[in-house]
Amino acid sequence: MKPTVYLHIGAPKTGTSSLQSALSASAGSLLKQGVLYPAKCREGDAHHVLVCDLIAKYQPHPMPDVWYGTFPRGTAWQALEDELASHQGAVEKVILSSELFFGQTHHLPRILDDIRTALDGYDVKVLMYLRPQDQLYSSFYNQDVKGTRQWSGSAYEFYETHQIFLKDYFQLVSEWGSAFGPDNIILRPFESGQLIGGDILADFCDLMGIPSLSGNAGESRNDALGVTQLYIKRCLNVTRFDKKLNDQVVQRIQRLCPEEPPRDVLYINRRLYNRYCQNWEAANREISKQFLQGKPLFSKPFAMAQNTQAFSVNKLSVLAFIEALMKQIERTDFQELASIFARGVLYLIADQNIWDSLDRRVVERLAALSRNNQ
Repeated sequence: MKPTVYLHIGAPKTGTSSLQSALSASAGSLLKQGVLYPAKCREGDAHHVLVCDLIAKYQPHPMPDVWYGTFPRGTAWQALEDELASHQGAVEKVILSSELFFGQTHHLPRILDDIRTALDGYDVKVLMYLRPQDQLYSSFYNQDVKGTRQWSGSAYEFYETHQIFLKDYFQLVSEWGSAFGPDNIILRPFESGQLIGGDILADFCDLMGIPSLSGNAGESRNDALGVTQLYIKRCLNVTRFDKKLNDQVVQRIQRLCPEEPPRDVLYINRRLYNRYCQNWEAANREISKQFLQGKPLFSKPFAMAQNTQAFSVNKLSVLAFIEALMKQIERTDFQELASIFARGVLYLIADQNIWDSLDRRVVERLAALSRNNQ
């Protein structure tokens, strides 16, 4: 008899990395208990390469090398098939985990057909942890500005163009439900009050019927950039610098502009936020009705726009950052990043129109540095 395959598809920003790290670290002990966390079809802790190969097949822009590492492109699903065959009869459960599954909306029916074909003959359960949409939006936007995707546009452009937001929760859940059967969809709200044990690790282990996994559950607020830090990073992203330098750039920003991560910041105007909230509430009501027997998906309402801090750039903080930068930018250990920061800060100065607030020599020095390594 074939094992049950639990396909954990995210969503993003629900402690997925912590969960995947714990599963990877415990793969050996889990296997002894009849639970397989496949190793041959993953790079690192998660099974992102399974999704990356589907993206390459159906979408115009294949995933960059950073997602594959040393894993050969186009081989992930065959590797999974081989590994499942090698454990046939020896395991009762198989866990596959990648939040990239949830993030795909382009050509989703074709992608789901391929997944269903690859797992034909297996009893497939699809597990989704859903974070309140307002939190997902702000957290995901912050991440994509900070991370190697290097988003340089506005939060409005991000929401209107990123494929993860092109379909609402109800549409996504419904499409996965149509592919694998609504009774095979397991929905868990990513709210501490609704998670068993208050975190995703305990909740996941309870669902899987496996012993507790050790790890650091949840998402640290330190993962997010502060308001001014986020704006500075957006300006540097305009320069389209080498993604391999992204972590170094972020660390420099944090060092030159110390700042606490934000709480409940609106990156869009209040009227637009209220319209989004209405759409999210409608989607959640449909999920409640059709997948949760009328039980509300989330226990708390969305944050009220009038009670939430609006995103704004503090020019004094920006000027303090530029002053700190000019004291460091000539150092030997800054040379690899000097041109990137110079170009990004010139864009920042123009965007904020703070030319008159700066010494002319500062602007001239930034202009000279910006021409290096181009």
